[in-house]
Amino acid sequence: MWQNVTEELEMPRNTHAPLRQTMEHIQVYMHAVKFCRVHSALLRPAYVIRTVTTLKFDLLSTTTKACHVCPTSASRKHTIIVVGSNSKEIKQAKIPVPWFKEDKETDFRRTLPKHALERLDTYRKFTDFKDYLSLVNISTSVVTIRNKKSKVRIGDEVIVDIDLYNGRGERSTRGGDMLRVWFREPSRHASVSGYVIDHGNGSYTGVVKAMWAGNPELMFSIANTKEHIGIFMNIVHKYGLIRFLRAGYIKGKLTESTLCSVIPNIPNVTDYCNFTAQNFNLSFFCGKPKHMSCGDWVEYERTSKYACNMKHKSFFQNYKYFSKSIGTLKVLAGSGTTGESDILCRDVTSTITWQTTNPTGFFYDGKWRSLICKPALSWTYDAYAKCLKNRPVLMTGDSTTRNWYLPLAALLKLRIFVGRHEIKDAAWQKFAEAENKEKYLSMYWTPHEIPFYSYEQNKNNFRSVASRIDDLPGNKSAIIILHWFGHLTKTTPKQYRDHVTSAKHAVVRLLKRSPHSNIFIKGPHSFTYNNFLEPFDYISRVYRQILYEEFTDLQDKVYFIDQWDATVGNENLDIHPKPSLNPIMTNFLFSFICKQ
Repeated sequence: MWQNVTEELEMPRNTHAPLRQTMEHIQVYMHAVKFCRVHSALLRPAYVIRTVTTLKFDLLSTTTKACHVCPTSASRKHTIIVVGSNSKEIKQAKIPVPWFKEDKETDFRRTLPKHALERLDTYRKFTDFKDYLSLVNISTSVVTIRNKKSKVRIGDEVIVDIDLYNGRGERSTRGGDMLRVWFREPSRHASVSGYVIDHGNGSYTGVVKAMWAGNPELMFSIANTKEHIGIFMNIVHKYGLIRFLRAGYIKGKLTESTLCSVIPNIPNVTDYCNFTAQNFNLSFFCGKPKHMSCGDWVEYERTSKYACNMKHKSFFQNYKYFSKSIGTLKVLAGSGTTGESDILCRDVTSTITWQTTNPTGFFYDGKWRSLICKPALSWTYDAYAKCLKNRPVLMTGDSTTRNWYLPLAALLKLRIFVGRHEIKDAAWQKFAEAENKEKYLSMYWTPHEIPFYSYEQNKNNFRSVASRIDDLPGNKSAIIILHWFGHLTKTTPKQYRDHVTSAKHAVVRLLKRSPHSNIFIKGPHSFTYNNFLEPFDYISRVYRQILYEEFTDLQDKVYFIDQWDATVGNENLDIHPKPSLNPIMTNFLFSFICKQ
């Protein structure tokens, strides 16, 4: 598996730095050093670098057996070299071979995985489960800290060996269950999430990094079973949604309602109204009313009608997110480092935000400590008024982005108007705007398209995210924050991709007429409340892969803001992250584009 690297240094064109120089003195590689510092816990004396003609680099720490890859889109056919303080280090360095295996294992650590969708067909082989005892069980499974470590130093990775057993005490021989590991220390308001490698045979390896001195508790969770994922995915692929929507038809004094989904396959419905065109070319079908026409569609709302049977509904709600403590470790300060970045977010390119690995940060003393970059923006009126002057801000998505919108509008002392130009009804999920024309400040929030699980409201109050982006003026540098997750976890990956692609096309149009605009994507967040049926851990990985794929050609213009690591670490329960997290993450996002 291992081979010595003896290749000569292949320098990029137009550079003549001698090989004998150390990494710190090779100026042409300085941006590569910064790139690695963003993703690595500790700068090492030697690095593996894969050279590419575009002068972008991959860096791999060579001081540990398991190299940590900072991937780019570069071809793997280029020369692999090692830069160190002397030639001996180059000859002694080792790299993993083959690359394919390394990529598979590294994928579990990536913030935006590349292989999650490959497992979908395997999951869909699970159409039912025998009984609860046949499922992996947290009480019978064996979870141990490798080498029985009880003391570690800051920056050390704690390795956890996991062997899953079912409720009958029988060892699992298949992979696919979604697991979590994390450290927490409530007395210090500290936490950090880890990642888990699935070996495909019922054995897993958990990895979590010690990030502060203290006595953190190591936690383990069975988040979603493979049966949960498979059965759920089969249902949504058959019916389009796990939970149906409703269309209300009105004609004079007549009223009628029918069930709706994103595909024309609803139990006991034979005739359909195709409302795809009215949903901005995003698939949407409703049962045809018996006494009216499709043209009489007026209202839209969520229902309590599910596509699954009661057995599966109970299973989805009650058999997930089991957790237990593995033990408490003593973390010593020593000479280790957490890798907390000293690079200002303002100096980090958007491309780097798409290449991060776990952990992207950690909580300590209730504050988020990013490993990507250092936010230098203060949460003050003056700082934000200066940054956002003459820059319209559009936030899209659901109530989680609205919970970013509200505190920022309050900070800027803006009055919010909701649904000012829309039809009045009881639902709050309407386009919101907040402006101060004298200060040249303007902010907007809009929900994404159907499926959106709102209270009853007029169908005309919904517009596409793309149309809202198209409304932004071309003579100003807009700021857009895009988000798709909670409501769209109830459908298929294809439907999710369609929503993302629709908005992406509008982003391209905006950048053509307003090239200095800034675009952000707020990533999925963790929530474990048992009222929901969805296997969020797997869905989040699939959706992050889709985001990566759809925005591949725009990653140098669009920022990805990870929310998963923070909300796993702080054990977020509700669909809405803890209120204290909203200004922290909002401020982190704007730190990429705002000067102090």
